[in-house]
Amino acid sequence: MNATTHDKGYATPIRIFHTIFALCMMTQLAIGELMDVPEVDDDHDEASIAWVTPAIAHESHHNLVHEGPVEESLGFEVHEFLGLTIAALVVIRILLAMTNLPGANWRHLFPWVFASGRKQLADEIKLQMSGWKSMKLAPPEDGEAVARSVHGLIVLSAIIMGITGTLLYFGWSITAPQTDAIEWIASIHETVVGGLEALLGAHILAVILHQRQGHNIIARIKPGA
Repeated sequence: MNATTHDKGYATPIRIFHTIFALCMMTQLAIGELMDVPEVDDDHDEASIAWVTPAIAHESHHNLVHEGPVEESLGFEVHEFLGLTIAALVVIRILLAMTNLPGANWRHLFPWVFASGRKQLADEIKLQMSGWKSMKLAPPEDGEAVARSVHGLIVLSAIIMGITGTLLYFGWSITAPQTDAIEWIASIHETVVGGLEALLGAHILAVILHQRQGHNIIARIKPGA
């Protein structure tokens, strides 16, 4: 194992970020699954707002109630607010990645980008394969690159979700059927959400298994631990 493997510490800012980010992401995913998305019937008269851009139509729906647009639900508005919050957190994480804080660097989030990181990942995966099959995981110190890769994938997913979500925010129409481009962006957004849900589920399962095996993995990332 190289030096990166034994660098197991996480700086306090990373621990705090991890806690806030995890709570926001899980809440956002839950709201996204439960909320009502503002939509209109396909037979809605588009000509009445043909001169209004999708972004303006989205922002000005309260002024167009007489035309019949669907009002935003509370869940949708919370989804928008949380999306902005997560975007701000991602910017903070990008800034932290430019520092030398333990566990903050890009090499920790995306080890597969570097030759040494790819080798470490391959070694750890081979070491842990038998344990995964029997649901008995290797000690956390033998899976540093794997764990950090998961964190990196979650941050990368959040970035893609943020970009596509922003495009949907400004392009989504509540007064006319969606364009093909918006439908395509929405499909990307939903696909990334599905992948992220699976990734988070596997991540949480791994944490539970580690805890049951006495590895006390939560203490490695919990603020103040």
